[in-house]
Parts: sequence; structure tokens; C-alpha cells
Amino acid sequence: MKVKKLAPVLFAVFALVFSTLACSLGGEPGVSNIRMATDDTGDTTTTSYSPSDDFYVFFDANSIETGTPFQGRWYALDIEGEDPNTPFSTIDYNLEDGVTSVYFQLFSDTEWPVGTYRVEIYMDGAKVGESQFSVQ
Repeated sequence: MKVKKLAPVLFAVFALVFSTLACSLGGEPGVSNIRMATDDTGDTTTTSYSPSDDFYVFFDANSIETGTPFQGRWYALDIEGEDPNTPFSTIDYNLEDGVTSVYFQLFSDTEWPVGTYRVEIYMDGAKVGESQFSVQ
């Protein structure tokens, strides 16, 4: 009789442990935490740059297979002479073994025009996120 009462409790404990382990082992593959930063450490986030700054966009790659292609597409949204629907630069990267935090750096030999910009992140050809920022 005690076994019948204990079985549902054991099942509930097993289900809780199993779901906790499944979540800690990586979960669904994808990209998260897209953010702009001031340098290649990613420690200081920002959405505003000066015309002489390099742009850095970071994102976390969660449970993604090694070799998966990523692309950063950079757009100037309100800059004279630039089409806001056409990227003015693209950066490609294939995920390396053990890498969980990825960043793209965009720099220029001349100063960036003041205005609003956007970077879109693509994984395996599909858009997975974006971040907007400005140059002041």
C-alpha cells in the first residue's frame, strides 16, 4: 500500500530532476542577449557612439552546432546617400568549437556620419535578431 502512495511522489521528483537537467544541458539552440558594446570585451554596453568609434555587436550562441554560419548585416538608416534597406557592410563567421559568445566589429578609416544605424544578426541564413544604435 505504501508503494502505491510513494510512486506519484517519486515520479514527480524524477520529472523535476529530468527537466532541470534538460534545461542545464543547453536547451533550445538559438541566439540571445544581442547587445552593442564599446570594445571587444563586451563589458560596457551602449547604443551611442562617437564618429571615430568602432562598432561592436555581441550575442550569445546557445547550443548551436560548430560550423553554423552567422552573418552581421549593417545598415545606415538615415544617412544621406545610403539606402536604409541595403546593408552597407556584411561580416561572416562560422561558429567555432566551444564558442558561446560571438561579436562582430565594424570599423572605418574615416569618421562615421552622424545618424541612426542597425545591425541584423543572421544564423544559417535566417534573421535571429537585431540592434539599433546611433552615432552622435
